Amino acid sequence: MSLRDGIQAAIEIRRQLLKGTPDLRALYKVTALLAKIQLRFSGIECPSDGDALTVLLDVTQQDTSLVTTARTDRPDAEMLARLVLQAWLDTLPGESQ
Repeated sequence: MSLRDGIQAAIEIRRQLLKGTPDLRALYKVTALLAKIQLRFSGIECPSDGDALTVLLDVTQQDTSLVTTARTDRPDAEMLARLVLQAWLDTLPGESQ
């Protein structure tokens, strides 16, 4: 998994969210992929989707209960995706002031 994979996953999350009715399975899988990539950059390996999402949410001090409900609950899936996407965006360099 590379930076390019992370960028593609972030784009796919945005695409899914903009659809209005995202495919829950696809959204969950791509959200987990982006979580795994972020964790790998931090030196943490989590092969399980659920573990990666839980660890990333825990690291960013977010509610980890979303991981269990996101597979079947659209609002929770979208919230989880937004949290993981925001964690990714927070790692990008900001504008100089």
